[in-house]
Amino acid sequence: MEKFKKSIKTIFIMISFLLVNVIIDVITGASIPGIIAQIKDGDLLKASSYVIYGVLFGQLVKLTILYFYISKRDKTFRTKYDRRYITDEKITAPLTLVGIGLGTIGFGQLFTNLIIKAFAGTEILKSSMDLLQNVFNAKGLVDGIAILIVTVIGAPLVEELLFRGVLFEELRKEISLKVTIFLTALVFGIYHFNILQSSNAFFLGLVLAYVYYKTRSIKASIIVHATNNMIAMIPFLDQGLSPIGICIYTVFLIIGIYSLITLRQKA
Repeated sequence: MEKFKKSIKTIFIMISFLLVNVIIDVITGASIPGIIAQIKDGDLLKASSYVIYGVLFGQLVKLTILYFYISKRDKTFRTKYDRRYITDEKITAPLTLVGIGLGTIGFGQLFTNLIIKAFAGTEILKSSMDLLQNVFNAKGLVDGIAILIVTVIGAPLVEELLFRGVLFEELRKEISLKVTIFLTALVFGIYHFNILQSSNAFFLGLVLAYVYYKTRSIKASIIVHATNNMIAMIPFLDQGLSPIGICIYTVFLIIGIYSLITLRQKA
């Protein structure tokens, strides 16, 4: 009976977590671009050109909510468990974390290109690519800066506090470590909600949860995540499965595997 109760509570935590995030994303993603389009162009139909600003505003909303939620939970954890809610130990090997970030982007690029080949010509792939194009299509310097902030700063900070922070710690109280790592990665993948990102995000989520657990530092997973996102934005990586592309991704993957082994031995 106790096991059943924990299972129900785990499912409730996951569904509630996803729903809250999706609701915030939908509200900010629908309202902010429309407001900007109306003010700047006088045409709501051009709202799709400003989706990135909706994403940015959504990140700010989540950070505000996280600040108050984590502060409250931290007091409870210090009293009940004699530790901080989200662990934040000192980082001792930042280069190892950067290496892991390179590994995740190497794997991610190889995996994503395989998905593109497997689903070539399908409507599901087209809709996924159109969605990403709308969000990350910079039409000028300001758009480019907004995309950079959202991708390299906002996403790593907000998503790590959410998934490797709040969700990881809440699930960890109810279930085993291995299942916690798996489920946080699964929810992370589902949250990205398109075929190009979800599968890759699942594997990235596994690595990030492992890094958070081994280092006992949310800063460590943020560094890995930020490295992954920053390198992914570099134009020279757009090589597909060409020989040079495969070489680049494979080298990154080898560096990542070596860095993970190093982290495991040191932590």
